[in-house]
Amino acid sequence: MPLCVKITYANSCGTISERIVRPLKMSYKSMSWYLKAYCTEKQDYRIFKLTRIINFEVLTEGFCKSSFPELDETLKHTYNTIVLRFPKNMSYRVYDEFDKTMISKKENGDLIVSAQMPEDEWLIGYLLSFGTQVDIIEPVYLKDIVAEQAQKIYEKYTL
Repeated sequence: MPLCVKITYANSCGTISERIVRPLKMSYKSMSWYLKAYCTEKQDYRIFKLTRIINFEVLTEGFCKSSFPELDETLKHTYNTIVLRFPKNMSYRVYDEFDKTMISKKENGDLIVSAQMPEDEWLIGYLLSFGTQVDIIEPVYLKDIVAEQAQKIYEKYTL
């Protein structure tokens, strides 16, 4: 019989909480491992990124294993088509992080990525992680949001 696990978890907003979960499945997506589990606190199925599990303890309480419902994730987030251009010297990272079906190559070697991504704080941070090595093609308004965040970072470190 599988056993429950008590985890200390940091969510994407930085909130740290303790949860008792019933582990059901491991999955690998976008260069990261995830634990799919039933969370007894939320009384619902949840996905936990392994690198955010700060601590864990296997408990003595067992549970009857069930299947993790494979839900259509587009119901949880609004996904929009994001089009990005990268110089050829970023090929290593582009091919590491995007499926090859999302990538096209220009004559000059630049790479164009067209991907469905949720427009949220994570996306802004992700785009900033490329520094000056990414050009946002679409949606155009995303350029202003990223520039605004970059300006805030600049101001934070120049005061």
